[in-house]
Amino acid sequence: MEITKYKTETKKKSLKRVARNAILFGAFAFLIMTVAVEGILFIFPTLQNYKREMIHEGDYAYSLIGQEYVEEIYKEVKEVYYSVPDDIKADRFSDEFKSYLIPIIDDDFLAAREILVKCRKATKIGNITFTFFDEDKESLVFVLDGNVGEKAYLPGQYINNKVGTIDSLDTINKIMRSDWYMHVTYGKANGFEATNYEGIYDTEGNLIGYISITISINAFVKQILLFLSIYIPIMLVLILFLAFRANTEANKRLINPINSLARAARQYTALDKNGEGANTKVFQDLNISTNDEIEELWDTMVEMEDDVSNAMKKIRESAAKEERMATELELAKSIQLSALPSNFDDFDEDTRFDIYALMTPAKEVGGDFYDFFMIDKDHLCMVIADVSGKGVPAALFMMNSKTLIKNRTLQGGKPSEILSFVNDGICEDNINEMFVTVWLGILTLSTGEVIAANAGHEYPFITDENGRYELFTEPHGVVVGAFGGLKYEDYTFTLNKGDRLFVYTDGVPEAQNRKEEFFGRDRIIDTLNRHLEEKPEELITSVKEEIDRFEDGALQFDDITMLNITYYG
Repeated sequence: MEITKYKTETKKKSLKRVARNAILFGAFAFLIMTVAVEGILFIFPTLQNYKREMIHEGDYAYSLIGQEYVEEIYKEVKEVYYSVPDDIKADRFSDEFKSYLIPIIDDDFLAAREILVKCRKATKIGNITFTFFDEDKESLVFVLDGNVGEKAYLPGQYINNKVGTIDSLDTINKIMRSDWYMHVTYGKANGFEATNYEGIYDTEGNLIGYISITISINAFVKQILLFLSIYIPIMLVLILFLAFRANTEANKRLINPINSLARAARQYTALDKNGEGANTKVFQDLNISTNDEIEELWDTMVEMEDDVSNAMKKIRESAAKEERMATELELAKSIQLSALPSNFDDFDEDTRFDIYALMTPAKEVGGDFYDFFMIDKDHLCMVIADVSGKGVPAALFMMNSKTLIKNRTLQGGKPSEILSFVNDGICEDNINEMFVTVWLGILTLSTGEVIAANAGHEYPFITDENGRYELFTEPHGVVVGAFGGLKYEDYTFTLNKGDRLFVYTDGVPEAQNRKEEFFGRDRIIDTLNRHLEEKPEELITSVKEEIDRFEDGALQFDDITMLNITYYG
């Protein structure tokens, strides 16, 4: 038996390449992870230190200015800011707007601002301011600004995203809640800067504004870049070295042995296809020594090699045997069919009747059979039978039964006498206890009289005075082969000119479709009466086609045999 291996058209990937790529991917993922972890361990603590220092500076400046004055100046600036008409407030640098703000600047204000300036200079921070947030205008309003003189804002002046850049109120709140987060910006003039916000509260605990401090973090960024420029190359070299060693070890202990096993399997398959797979040592010659599961797999493959070789030998022998059996069954089918009369053309010259029969076995060979032959010039014998079981045993039993019936019929006698003789003959050596149902009729061609006997077979269909088929329920006898000494009963009926007789085996009414419904006698009689004008061959062909349509692809369960005769007189 030829075993065909189906392959997809997809391009195969090398196991070495997959392993190398996996190791490199893992190595670089580890590098990124370590850089991220080291960065977090360095960046977050540093940002926390920056933020703590900024909060300390803000608290120190706040304490120098004093709680009382801070509340006073905030109250005064807010009163002036919210009292200025919007059209005047729209231009924050207009003289008209400044005229509202300048009266706020007194000696106490200048002293407070000087404290902020000194804190800025002493700590080298970028700037320190006291502000509040106008939510309606989405503006950050200055109260005290510690910036250099020309850049400092007057109390009441503001910035927003239309005339500058500010953090949103959500960002400010987020910065206040975090112990490390600050808003980082980059500018060409000052580089990287971080801004922190701290809340200012009145004596009743109400938030009235913010202390914001901006510092340069250029030195911090340089430290990060320096760290990365040293750490990444060192880690990269180390990881590549470890990846190379891991790849080498994987090739040695895993991939190379697996490839060896795969090549050996292909070699063994090729030898087996050519019939050279028996007693090979393809796997044994590999000599894999890894001291792990791969070596255990190799040991198993060596043991399996002999088993597979023996199994394949048995499969080929079994396949050859099956092919011989199939050939023999086909020959048996041919012999069986040739034993059934097919010389319908030989009766065409006899104008007294027209006859046709068909047998379709459910398996390669069947147990049904039909027969018709002239006993003498005026008597035609018709037989249809169904052997119990299917396949070869039924076919052998069928051939024996057919021979006995024909030989005994040619000796003369009534159908009942013939069946009794055949029954006794079969029972003598019926060690398998098989049986056969038989309908046997002898037609006298000159008169149309039919003498028949039924040994447990299906009732025939005969046309009535209107020319339509009807079921003829004649006496039944016991099946042939049941036990010896049986007596059968004859019955007679007469075929007038143009009358028809249809006999069949139980494979016709018991044909089933996919719903496990039976074809049944009602469908038989309906089909017969829809094809009354057809000759016997055409009629039987129509019935078989109707059965095939009814079965709709369902497996044929039983042999199907039919015989039809039209009597012309």
